[in-house]
Amino acid sequence: MKKKRGFKIILFGTIVFAFFKIFLGYEKNPPEIFGDTIRWKGSTYIISQGGHKEGEGIAKGDGFSLFSVGDPTETFIVYRSFLDNALYVREDSKVPTEGKITKLSWGYKIFTDKELCDAISKILEESKNLEINRYESEDPLFRLKPGLVMRNLYVAYEDTYVPTEYKGEIGVINGKWAITTSREEEIVKNKVLYKANYIFIPENYVNVLEDYLKIGV
Repeated sequence: MKKKRGFKIILFGTIVFAFFKIFLGYEKNPPEIFGDTIRWKGSTYIISQGGHKEGEGIAKGDGFSLFSVGDPTETFIVYRSFLDNALYVREDSKVPTEGKITKLSWGYKIFTDKELCDAISKILEESKNLEINRYESEDPLFRLKPGLVMRNLYVAYEDTYVPTEYKGEIGVINGKWAITTSREEEIVKNKVLYKANYIFIPENYVNVLEDYLKIGV
């Protein structure tokens, strides 16, 4: 009798656990994937780019989850499945592509410091009139090696929550601070040749960059 009673308790507990798992994980309007878009809460989201920090989970779909980037307006969200993740932006949102830089990302770090944002803004403006240098190597710019540390730079204008405007790669080349103005890849004799145009950043901005963008060289 005791064995039967114990079995019934275990069975009842399993049923209750399953019920609450299904109930708590249930969403009346779960997100859905349609090609390269996501439908969620009556809005359509499209793939974006930019630097962001993935926060807490906010919704579950069929084989994937959505995560917050800390944006209270939910203009930006992060899609994550077992094999993939990507930043999405609400299709009807108007993301500024010019104006005052108020946030930027470098590598995996996000910055809102006014001193750094102002310096980057001036560097981007002055880069139009500085001498162009050429980089060609079988080593990509993002590879860590002595004297070479470059990271993607994205900026956000007018208090946009996520930096989405790609502005090149910034860091050091041959031990000097630089920013790329263009880059490309070419196959030469079955090897990839990485090419980039870049400018050396004026010395009056170097101290600010070194204070925030820690490169360790």
